[in-house]
Amino acid sequence: MCREELPVWQKFYEKHHQENFEILSISMDTQGAEVARRFTEAAGVTYPSAVDRAQGLWDLYGFPVVPNGFFVDEQGIIRYAKIGGFDARNPADVAAIERLLAAPSMPQTTQPGFEYTRSIEEALHRAEEAVKGDPENLDLRLTLAERRVEAKQDAEGLRDFQSALEKDPKSTRALVGLATTYLDLGQKEKALSALRRASALDPGNWIIHKQVWAIEHPEQFYPAINSKWQEQQLQQEKGKKK
Repeated sequence: MCREELPVWQKFYEKHHQENFEILSISMDTQGAEVARRFTEAAGVTYPSAVDRAQGLWDLYGFPVVPNGFFVDEQGIIRYAKIGGFDARNPADVAAIERLLAAPSMPQTTQPGFEYTRSIEEALHRAEEAVKGDPENLDLRLTLAERRVEAKQDAEGLRDFQSALEKDPKSTRALVGLATTYLDLGQKEKALSALRRASALDPGNWIIHKQVWAIEHPEQFYPAINSKWQEQQLQQEKGKKK
């Protein structure tokens, strides 16, 4: 969901949170939790919120735009998904979720081999063990790099992202991860360079594109998004491509 929808979803949450229902909002922002937190606090949000700095959701689900919505049942099965334009102010989206809430619940079972990760340290340990078991698996190595950055092991994470890029120079996931690490180290220009490379490899991915804009022109994104400015930027870029 986008930041303008946060208070609208808060009202929806207050109406339905006693119905075995939970909302998890995820901000896809390479600049981290501090940037995202100001918006959830301003909106008075009480449901859980997370930050996907590595942009792993688009890598996993393949969506190039936000906001998106997914309704997941007790079994972990996606029952509803809308890519692009998912909006609490849209009666059709609200009706779709309310129909699912009104449907009978499935019997709850435990998924074989499924365990929750309770801390960053535990997640880091699991990632290290996974790489030991399959050291040539690039996805596992990238996950380890991401966990190291989350654990504030920036030097190790930087090394792992650079190593992944040596193996696959076209890995947008590695480039975005590299950008988040450079941002943590205060090296904005290097972060921008990595994001621009990622955007060039995946030009249709507006999530990455907007990360570049947000770093280059923070005044157009914080404390509020200037949609008119974004439209002008899009038109200018389209004109350059002609």
